[in-house]
Amino acid sequence: MNRRTTRRQALKETAGGLGAIAASWLMHQEGLAATQELSGPANLLPRAPHFAPKAKSCIFIYMGGAPSTIDMYDHKPNLWKYDGKEAPFLIKGRRLGGSQQVMASPFEFKKYGESGRGVSDLLPHFTKVVDDVAFIRSMWTDRIDHSTAQFTFASGRPIAGFPSLGSWAAYGLGTENQNLPAFVALEDSSATIKRRAYGSAWLPPVYQGTLMNVDDAPIPNLTRAEGVTELDQKEFLEISAELNKLQQKKYPLDPDFEARIANYELAARMQLEATKVADISNESEATKKLYGVDDVHSGAYGTRCLTARRLVESGVRFVTVINGEWDHHSDIKEKIQALCKKTDQGVAALLIDLKNRGMLDETLVVWAGEFGRLPTIEAQEAKPGRDHNPYGFSIWMAGGGIKAGVDYGDTDELGWQSLEEYKVSHHDVHATILHQFGLDVDKLTFEYEGRSETLVGVQPHRVVHEILA
Repeated sequence: MNRRTTRRQALKETAGGLGAIAASWLMHQEGLAATQELSGPANLLPRAPHFAPKAKSCIFIYMGGAPSTIDMYDHKPNLWKYDGKEAPFLIKGRRLGGSQQVMASPFEFKKYGESGRGVSDLLPHFTKVVDDVAFIRSMWTDRIDHSTAQFTFASGRPIAGFPSLGSWAAYGLGTENQNLPAFVALEDSSATIKRRAYGSAWLPPVYQGTLMNVDDAPIPNLTRAEGVTELDQKEFLEISAELNKLQQKKYPLDPDFEARIANYELAARMQLEATKVADISNESEATKKLYGVDDVHSGAYGTRCLTARRLVESGVRFVTVINGEWDHHSDIKEKIQALCKKTDQGVAALLIDLKNRGMLDETLVVWAGEFGRLPTIEAQEAKPGRDHNPYGFSIWMAGGGIKAGVDYGDTDELGWQSLEEYKVSHHDVHATILHQFGLDVDKLTFEYEGRSETLVGVQPHRVVHEILA
């Protein structure tokens, strides 16, 4: 009885796994593997944008859980005027009949830089770069819970199952370095929606964010399998290549198959390059000190920010640095202090380092959470916090064709609601980021289940030209 061996069985039984594919490719890249080019839509080859870009890469600093920007860099003096009193107007939150007691920021604000922006003592390092950023102070979203708001900011839709912003950028432009992914995720702590914050959904998997570690092995499962010899790897490569050829002949139009081949090839090329980029030992002591990589508080996050710079310097198109710990419903004073001590130095160092290296002009840096925090206390308790505020909050952008020192929009006197004429949505931010890449969000399409899909779908959107240079 003839027994047909499937491609999946051969991959499983030949041993070595992805690491063997990677190692064998590296050993034989002058031979068979070198003749296999990425083809079709599922590849990372550089592609021309729709128009001249201002940014070549983007570092998206995502603060999941909703940071309280009115305690950080959105100075609202009237919070002190009404502190402990009922708000002068109705403030709506998630709860019916929620607290109307105003809570002033427990932190001192001073003006910094030539722009004279108010920054609290939570962010001593950010005060050094405050003139380099453009604030959007009138953000809003129609999503009041973390998961739906994070899905909206990550993928343009309030539900799971849609590609993330970084995946769209990778799909639209490819990458300049074929030995690294176009899209990399660096997690300090995960967002509420976990890895879906950088997933590719129905875009080919080659465009999804590759999770990179900064501690041990930078990419999981890329190391050579123990006990696999050079001969084993050579034979595995030959079997794998022949099976791929047969499968591709049978299904020549299968995009998922093309994506799998592209992923195997990318894994092979990454084996050395990713390890090299993640190794910060050759950075100068001054650079390490700038990022605070040896500091007990800022070291882990600073290392991720430094790695983000090294990735875009190596040609990676989109990097997201994620911290998901900003959900401060209680004890906001101590919790936000600890988080700012952890993240402030690395973020400021990133802007300083990019600027010193002449990279900031072509690198777009975005700092944002899915929404903000209310100016009222959430509940009467010894150490109160703030509830979700999707109605008005701030984010900032820098570099990549963004005007430095610009403030766009505002909220009311207490920082609750964005002024109607200046409202900016998550979809507007998406359109603006892609615009800086030279991409029209309405023209960057992918055919899925008979529909021509885009990042923003049918949602209203516009490019925020007011902050563009």
